[in-house]
Amino acid sequence: MQRALAACCFLLVSACAFSQSFQFEISIPRAAEHVVHVKMRSEGLSGEVQDFKMPAWMPGYYRLMDYAKNVADFQVKDGAGHALAWEKVTRNTWRVATGATPAVILDYDVTGTVSFVAQSFVGDRRAYLAPPGLFLHVPGQLARPATVTVLPPAGWERIATGLDRVAGRTNTFSAVNFDVLYDAPILMGNQEALRFEVKGVPHFVALENVPASVDRTTLLADLARMVQAATAMMGDIPYTHYSFLMMGTGNGGIEHLNSASIAFNGNSLTTPDGYRGWLSYVAHEYFHNFNVKRIRPIVLGPFDYDRENLTNMLWVSEGLSVYYQDLLLVRAALATREQYLAKMGAAMARFANATGHLYQSATESSFNTWGNSGVGTDRNTTISYYDNGAMLGAMLDLAIRHESRNRQSLDDVMRALYRTYYREKQRGFTDAEFRQACETAAGASLAEIFEYASAPMQMDYAKYFAYAGLTVEATASAGNGAYAGIHAQAREGGLEVVDVEGPARQGLRAGDMIVEVEGAKATVKALHEAIAGKQAGGKLHLKTARGEVELELAVAPKWSFAIRPAAGPAGLQSEILESWLRTR
Repeated sequence: MQRALAACCFLLVSACAFSQSFQFEISIPRAAEHVVHVKMRSEGLSGEVQDFKMPAWMPGYYRLMDYAKNVADFQVKDGAGHALAWEKVTRNTWRVATGATPAVILDYDVTGTVSFVAQSFVGDRRAYLAPPGLFLHVPGQLARPATVTVLPPAGWERIATGLDRVAGRTNTFSAVNFDVLYDAPILMGNQEALRFEVKGVPHFVALENVPASVDRTTLLADLARMVQAATAMMGDIPYTHYSFLMMGTGNGGIEHLNSASIAFNGNSLTTPDGYRGWLSYVAHEYFHNFNVKRIRPIVLGPFDYDRENLTNMLWVSEGLSVYYQDLLLVRAALATREQYLAKMGAAMARFANATGHLYQSATESSFNTWGNSGVGTDRNTTISYYDNGAMLGAMLDLAIRHESRNRQSLDDVMRALYRTYYREKQRGFTDAEFRQACETAAGASLAEIFEYASAPMQMDYAKYFAYAGLTVEATASAGNGAYAGIHAQAREGGLEVVDVEGPARQGLRAGDMIVEVEGAKATVKALHEAIAGKQAGGKLHLKTARGEVELELAVAPKWSFAIRPAAGPAGLQSEILESWLRTR
């Protein structure tokens, strides 16, 4: 039962202690009830009062999760077994009257009912545990080490995690600090345990629900080739072991420092297209061990676990990982050039045919993702920084290769960021530093591409793919609904017109400020709904800072894109194509 704190305990006293240590023990006493039990022992505390906190989000999944709501039956004792008073003072903070006792033992249950890579799930035969929703920390003590002892139910033979095993202690793992602890999910049950090595470094594969018809030898060989392509590009293997937690049900993936949690349909691996799509998915999460976990925007670590960590740069962190996931498969001879270019063309079409690209930029999508229920959920008014970032990555790469006469590439940028900010400065990069690294490699300004990233405007794909001797054939057919051709973004006082095409050229120009749409205050939602409510040939009435505008709407186009080799490419174009889409 919760016990009231004495009034004198409400003043926090510093709990910093040089000898402080944290030990966790997790067990699953009631699997049928989806409950995992956690025991946390903290030693070396000082002060009359101590807070214990649970993170509000999981790095790699940019949503506030409210993990604390799943905690129940919270109890606290001192090292001698005497109960200590406590109260919950915020949604994710438990305040304990420690009374200067040197050891505090917390016991609590966590309910895990959601089968998703960012949440814990406990079932009769398996459990997936998301550490931010499991382990508490002491504010100001995230740099302290921790150990975790796992007590699996009888008959559960496997434990897979990126945590280091503690020699001589059964099912006990260690983390050098809480950032590492929170970044290492635990998969328990009877999953297949597979393994391969790259340059002597072990890579473990915990595999669930993949049909026996999928050849395991081929699967491991293909994963090894993907890892070899990525590490050869970066020139380093930055971990001593790596674990793939392959859960063959559901959907979703999250990267971690030396592991990845990947949920997918196991049956999809039985077809060539499904298998290749799975490899691409795995390559994305794996490449994140470089791009995000080590090469990262400056706000993404050290983390603030209490609130959103906002950045404009998820189009780099996620979008460039999408770009490289398929490029690595080409380089590993796991996909062809033609397959890569077809997938890029499909992404262009997906982007162009969703009206969100008229209103939102890659940087805005990155910054606003915390407030959405999902990335690019409403493709009518928002975009996916995954798709858009991949296209921007391709254009950056081709521009750098062209401007440097094929002496530099985006690969060189990634290696420079890794070396300079991760290895040397041991911090993330700023927005300006990322741009500077790209332009230094190119030896020229890349202003146009960074403008594409920061504003919703038409992108000249053909210009950039031509650098590699490729044509981009954009074909428009009649789609559904009406179309205005206004590229605009929200600003104080209305909508700023960024670019115009088609009907919008009748009375608008870049830089115009739309203040009213059909007599109502101009917002992205109001403009989209006004257009969506009309047919081709209908009139759209706008009020701008320059005056009244009436546009006659056209039929909405449906776009398709095909990327093909050009006839008679120049020497530099051929060199760029061969070095870009090469097979190692």
